[in-house]
Amino acid sequence: MNSPRFARLRSAFLAISAATLLVAGPAIADSAVVAPNGTLYEVFPARYGDVATLPPDAPDADAPVLALRVSLAGQPTMVEIVDGTIDSNREGSVSIELEETTGTLFVAYTKARGLMADMHVAIRRGAVWSGQDILPNQGIYLSINPKVTVTRQQYVDFDADGLPVTKTRSIFSLIWWEESGPSQARYAPIFVEDGELRVDAVKAWNLNELAGVTGVTDPAGLPVSAFSYPAVQPDLTSNGGVLASFANLVTRKQQVLRITFLDDLVKASPPGSTRVPEEVWARAHFPIGRTAGGGRIPINMDTQSDVEATVSQKGNTTFHWVEGSTMRFVRSDDVEEAQARQLALRPDLSAEKAVRLVKALAEKN
Repeated sequence: MNSPRFARLRSAFLAISAATLLVAGPAIADSAVVAPNGTLYEVFPARYGDVATLPPDAPDADAPVLALRVSLAGQPTMVEIVDGTIDSNREGSVSIELEETTGTLFVAYTKARGLMADMHVAIRRGAVWSGQDILPNQGIYLSINPKVTVTRQQYVDFDADGLPVTKTRSIFSLIWWEESGPSQARYAPIFVEDGELRVDAVKAWNLNELAGVTGVTDPAGLPVSAFSYPAVQPDLTSNGGVLASFANLVTRKQQVLRITFLDDLVKASPPGSTRVPEEVWARAHFPIGRTAGGGRIPINMDTQSDVEATVSQKGNTTFHWVEGSTMRFVRSDDVEEAQARQLALRPDLSAEKAVRLVKALAEKN
């Protein structure tokens, strides 16, 4: 492992973690989501003593936690602690998503543990929390910059009488950057099938390998921010698939994958079957990656700010971030010498409005 690079990534992680404790509300991109009925879910950093009722001299009152605020017009606001965050370890970047059919809230976050940082997910369903750790690669590791999205897939299964029936399942797609032996983006899908959360099927995949490329990852000469922000979003042309954009440091290219899953379990079962065998169910949870585009790793994106990205159906990735009073953005099909475009923010052009404009432009190109 490149120790100076690991140290820079860790410093960035700790800086984000420390900054989140200085604010009273959501401060990280993608840390809020709205349900169809208007319920607003917000995840924000807090002190344990500010969220829970504790004795005045409680020794863990200052422990950093993540809190969930649930707001619906006309009803009292509720605040609760996100599962797995009550300890002395500091949480970093957060991404959340809501599966509307079952009301399942998915919170992905990173947690510092000594020199390293883990990837965690907390799942809230029916006001009950459960947790799931995502296993890192072996050795020293640092997980940062998670992003999550949810899609719905139709698939064919057997019914109780052994006849084909079409069902729908939800797929939470989690992507993040992991600095370990190799430096690479990782991907983990989590499924909700027949109304049941399938945490038994959770597995993490190295996106370089899912793209069919193995070898030494080489970030030499690249700013950390140029390669450490993978992105994921629904692929509207597929059956519940996603578009994943990441820096492939084996090929030294920005790469976009269309990730899908087996959707006809009956056809994949042996002739004469009346139920899906376990090995076919396992295959149904394996991501299928196909190249959808690429381009240059944005070497002109050197920033301490949080970076977001939007992927077009043509496979181009547009990265955008805010520095001071300026929105900046670059594209994966820019020439190497190109400078970041800039939008000056004004009272009538907020960062949120500028993001919407840049995303709309990115989706068309």
